[in-house]
Amino acid sequence: MAVVDYKLLSLRRTAERMKEGEEPWLCIREFLDDFYAADDARRFRMILERPEGVADPRLDAYLGALAEHLAFHYGLSVPSWASEPERFLDRWWFPTTFKSLHAIALVQSPASFRRRGIFVDDTELKRC
Repeated sequence: MAVVDYKLLSLRRTAERMKEGEEPWLCIREFLDDFYAADDARRFRMILERPEGVADPRLDAYLGALAEHLAFHYGLSVPSWASEPERFLDRWWFPTTFKSLHAIALVQSPASFRRRGIFVDDTELKRC
């Protein structure tokens, strides 16, 4: 039986997949699965490379917020690309379609998301 050499997803590859038409939230969830399973050295490499824009400014900002959030919580350096102006929104965005969750997202959204105008609840970045 052949052994498949699995390469962990990076945020750069996650953005490429989005640009190729894959469902963005699936791409993000799969990235998070790989990130949480990796060791610190691999985690840093997974967020270090700058993802190209995905043609949706909200998702570009989301990727910046995600990189900053993960770096902060895992003691990693925040990649410089995460602070580029295109990684911030001019208008607030609630990724959920459930308006009933907006109030809780305002309270629970991590700082790296809030400062970019993105509001998510505390389950957004959790994986089973």
